Amino acid sequence: MISRSNFIKKIISYFFILDQKMLYIVVEPERYPADVSNLRIVENITFFFKKLEIKKFFKELVFLIFYNLIKILEIIYIPIIILFYFSKYRFVQINFTQVGIINEHLNFMIKKNAINGYKSIVLIPKNSDFSFLKEIFSELIVIDNIVLNLLLSPLKHSKFISCRTNEIDNRLDRNLEIILKTEHTKIENQFRKKFESTNLFKFKESYENVEKNKINLLFSNLNLHKLIIFHHRQEFYKTTSALRGSNINSYYDGLNYLLDKNYHIVRLIDNNSEKISFEKKNYYEFNINENKNRQSQYYLIKNCRGFLGTSSGPVSIATLFDRPVLETNVFAQRVNVFNEKGNYILKKISKNGNILSFKQLFELNFYKGIFLSRRKMEEYGFKVINNSSEEILKAVINFEKIITDKNFYPNQDQLNFKKALPNYMELKFTKANIDREFIHLNKTLFEDLIKYVQK
Repeated sequence: MISRSNFIKKIISYFFILDQKMLYIVVEPERYPADVSNLRIVENITFFFKKLEIKKFFKELVFLIFYNLIKILEIIYIPIIILFYFSKYRFVQINFTQVGIINEHLNFMIKKNAINGYKSIVLIPKNSDFSFLKEIFSELIVIDNIVLNLLLSPLKHSKFISCRTNEIDNRLDRNLEIILKTEHTKIENQFRKKFESTNLFKFKESYENVEKNKINLLFSNLNLHKLIIFHHRQEFYKTTSALRGSNINSYYDGLNYLLDKNYHIVRLIDNNSEKISFEKKNYYEFNINENKNRQSQYYLIKNCRGFLGTSSGPVSIATLFDRPVLETNVFAQRVNVFNEKGNYILKKISKNGNILSFKQLFELNFYKGIFLSRRKMEEYGFKVINNSSEEILKAVINFEKIITDKNFYPNQDQLNFKKALPNYMELKFTKANIDREFIHLNKTLFEDLIKYVQK
């Protein structure tokens, strides 16, 4: 028999699950991200009913009720909303379910509020895996009290006093085209222009001291000045698609190169990560599934020389602290690095078995929105091809030069590629560059595009 306290805990947990569903909806049957509305929820309910997926049908029905309850509460809260509207504070409608999205939202929502002259209020309940962020950052106003999170929930969903996810995240319209096309780079560039030396994500001194001692005990010989953080997203991670995943073995040569150059590598792993090993003593693996280690990754990444990884959770921490990043196996139209010490390589895309050039992909509007709909990808015959060991090794070699050589600038091919990108791609506006050797290794995929720019 469930005790009264456990029953209340389950109700509260379910409230926050529904609360997080307010951020976006996956539209069926195309399965693309869109803004939540009564119409879209009803469309999903109808879809699941017709498919006789009864469990999903009732879940969507409950969500419809919850969605309208929040909308009613927003009306009841109008006096409070007016008070906040004329104050210097704004809420942020963050997703606190996963490490990647919570840091992405913190980074860009708080910066957007700051650009508009507001301080941010962050709601993260204590029963979240990331409530510890309150103990890390000295400049953030984080409310973790569960009762306050329940009571203030309608305020963070109000478009009048909150920076909401549809102002930050990729969403598709009914034509499967991205609505906000280059929002991250716009916010980043505006923030740097207005607050050149401002650091919104300073560590608390107490956190920094504890983590410094902890890391010294765990890795007695770790050299932070030569530290590279590595994180790799496995294929079909947590039963998700392989679109952002990759094969760990393809990184072996690149990691070995860095170890031979006397870099220290800390690989962030989870309970299911495939292990790899090296003869060198300067390679370490650090399990961030363990609660005691989850917050330590922030300290390690902030103090590293560079970050090597894929488009997955921990790279968002590197973005938060503006660290140099080599992002591999990039599938989307943007990367998680905005500074000039960023380097990236893209996944290749095939259609019905034929690898497409990037000019062909642009002509097919692949990066305009199709890539965000898994069902449309399958329908049109698109498949992703992971980066090879050689592509990753060459990119690692260049990345090492980028973080050590002040005179290592992008070449003309890299600049021409960026110039040729459509205006809806964030890659066009970031200071990071596609790896020069990646272009060289895949000449046939780039030459039409680069030649077109050169004319």
